[in-house]
Amino acid sequence: MFDIEEVLDKIERNTDKIADILAIKGSLDIEKIKELSKLYDTRQEMLDGLKGWYKTEEAKEYFKKNQNSFDKRITTITVKDKKQLDNIEKRANDLKSKLKEMRKQKSVLIYSKES
Repeated sequence: MFDIEEVLDKIERNTDKIADILAIKGSLDIEKIKELSKLYDTRQEMLDGLKGWYKTEEAKEYFKKNQNSFDKRITTITVKDKKQLDNIEKRANDLKSKLKEMRKQKSVLIYSKES
């Protein structure tokens, strides 16, 4: 028997761990990035299990009784995840801007040495 409540709890805890790492100010070191990657891989495995369960008779029976509760939990998880993805996108854009600036400075240095 698939314990949907336990899986949802694990997904929520995983989501919260990701949020904790992303709440760190400044850039993330390689260890934190590896930890994020591992958490997202684990999350994907849990979501794949949920997807497989979703097609079963057990799931149909569960939803007859618990649709509203399930919807609320999934909504909570997706809202948190959206915030995290927005945070990741912002960090990536910040790094992109810093890299552009560094390239620009390097070009200026090369040009000034040649002059």
